[in-house]
Amino acid sequence: MTRTAVRPQVSITTPQTKTLGAQMDAFETFVRHAPFAAALVDADFRLTAVSPDWASHGLSPGVSIGDDFRRGLVSPEDVASLERCVAFGEPFSRYRSIALNDAEPRIWRTEFAATQSGQGEGEAGRTLAVIVTARDVSGYAETALKAERDQQRLRMALELDELMVREYDLRTGEIYCSGTSPELEKWCLFKNDPLEIVHPDDYERIAEMVRSRKDGEAQVFEFRLNRDDGVETWVRSVGKKFLGADGKPERLVNLFKDITDRRRQTEAVENLAFKDSLTGLPNRAYFNRKFQEAVDASEIMGELFGLIMIDVDHFKDINDTLGHDAGDALLKRLAEMLHAAFRSGDTVARLGGDEFAVILRGLHSEADMMRPVNALQDLLRRPIEHAGRSFSVSASIGAALHGDPDADPSHMIKNADIALYRAKDEGRNRSVVFDPSMRSALERRIELLRDVRAAITAKEFVLYYQPVVDLASNSVSGFEALMRWDHPEQGVLTPDRFMAAFEDQDLSLKLGDLAFETALKQMRQWLDDGVEFGRVAVNISAAQFRSGRLAQEVQERLARWNVPCDRLTIEVTENVYMGWGSDMVSDTVRQLHQAGVMIALDDFGTGYASLANLRQFPIDRLKIDKSFVQNAEDAAIVKAVITLGSSMGMKVVAEGVEDQDQLEALADYGCDQIQGYHFSRPMPAAMVPGYLLRFGA
Repeated sequence: MTRTAVRPQVSITTPQTKTLGAQMDAFETFVRHAPFAAALVDADFRLTAVSPDWASHGLSPGVSIGDDFRRGLVSPEDVASLERCVAFGEPFSRYRSIALNDAEPRIWRTEFAATQSGQGEGEAGRTLAVIVTARDVSGYAETALKAERDQQRLRMALELDELMVREYDLRTGEIYCSGTSPELEKWCLFKNDPLEIVHPDDYERIAEMVRSRKDGEAQVFEFRLNRDDGVETWVRSVGKKFLGADGKPERLVNLFKDITDRRRQTEAVENLAFKDSLTGLPNRAYFNRKFQEAVDASEIMGELFGLIMIDVDHFKDINDTLGHDAGDALLKRLAEMLHAAFRSGDTVARLGGDEFAVILRGLHSEADMMRPVNALQDLLRRPIEHAGRSFSVSASIGAALHGDPDADPSHMIKNADIALYRAKDEGRNRSVVFDPSMRSALERRIELLRDVRAAITAKEFVLYYQPVVDLASNSVSGFEALMRWDHPEQGVLTPDRFMAAFEDQDLSLKLGDLAFETALKQMRQWLDDGVEFGRVAVNISAAQFRSGRLAQEVQERLARWNVPCDRLTIEVTENVYMGWGSDMVSDTVRQLHQAGVMIALDDFGTGYASLANLRQFPIDRLKIDKSFVQNAEDAAIVKAVITLGSSMGMKVVAEGVEDQDQLEALADYGCDQIQGYHFSRPMPAAMVPGYLLRFGA
């Protein structure tokens, strides 16, 4: 009976140990389901998994899962071979007689092959495990084992094991082949150079090995044959130059074996460990290995290489609104775009979710790195078709270049991440190359976000209220609720001091929720106190729309606080209206408008709303951004917006009015409502009742 392996618990894990554990799990799963006799031995020589065929034939008698596999080996030589296989990756094979349940012994040929782990920091491709395969060779194994003493038996062994011997006379140029594998022999002959048989993609690697070989020394090669019919054939060759009586090379003898099936089995195992199942791209484990190779090449040869980090903008929104099948289709399409934009030799990997990375080797300048990045951005502008729908997508890209031999290349991943963060911070849909100054800026931002989280917990955020004055009636029509941070050391801070928090999706949601709940609570208090405050406007961020339930949530909260819908105005900026998911935003504001909530388009003129968009969305108020109001040169723009709003039945509110001249000019233009320091700065809630009593007195 073979018992299930239980891996010891480890108290401390690192990204490297997690990766190795995932690889080992993949190998164990592959072996347990292998349709042939196979076993897996870890780097500590423990038997960790066997296939059903291995277990049913009792191929490791006396050794159970978790035991030291060396206990089941026949001789000290076999133990030494296994230890070399683990230490240096040297494969080997053995014949063994095994009798099961007193049946007649069967002869099995076992082959041992090391599997390398991904290269992480401090790892140089060490052996993760040894895969052992076995096949029943009863009936001819005895002959094969004694082949060295008899030419006829040697030939039989070669034929049965599909081996071929090729002998090349270096003096006469004559070639002799054993004839034991005609199909292999056809592709292992050559005219002038023994390396003619090597596939072009493997040629340089094998040629370098041949150049480093010493005469009289046996050497092992694995390569693809150069077949003109295009069939991929991998061979393992043991080659040795024999010296003549004069001490000079006389004969080159090679032993060839077709290992194509074994290579495919190994590739299948590696695919489980190193390939992303959705996109077919290499995964994070393979990326780590190739990144370490690039680092090594940089340190040894001074090679310049680049790293690209890619994030799909608003990928969660795509999954939430269009469905996960659309998200999967997008990731597959992006994988195709990456292949099209980058060179075939570049490592393009999916790190997880919507995160991708590219390693570019052999660069000469930053331009070499950015050229394919720009090509990718061009490809991303093309709409993606899925399930009869067309949608656009963008990506934020961070890039880092390693060309300083004195710099630590291990920081490159962090540098590329910082550049990616900057690309998102600057509005997404752009590419940014890392600059050292970005690190300190990011550290300041991270510190600010940490302080904001603590301030939310400490209830340091409050609302101030700025009046909106109706010119025709000379009365206060309502107030805009504005967030302030009552900082214990720095005093009351305006949003420009913590704007980064509104750009963080999690904090934006928390601050938006806090503002809305605080405003409703205050409105309820004013209603109870008989304060006629008109309407209160609350700003809604893009993050708050992404739940898809904003309309229901607003109405539920209004009902909970018993605040009528016609007391609330929600303000939405142009970029939220026109950004990704505009259909969802449109549906949400339409539901709220129908319920009686007023809709205001904030900061009009600073975004990219068109006249068609204004007709499409239910908008009650157009708010002219203060940058136009306070600049006399923009008077024509202000007049045009007021005329536009009036023609479409919208009230127009001018923000940032600070003096009497601005007020009079806006009144002449026909502006409906005014908001700004000319009437009042934003004030604490407690000052609102007194302000209303004094206004116009």
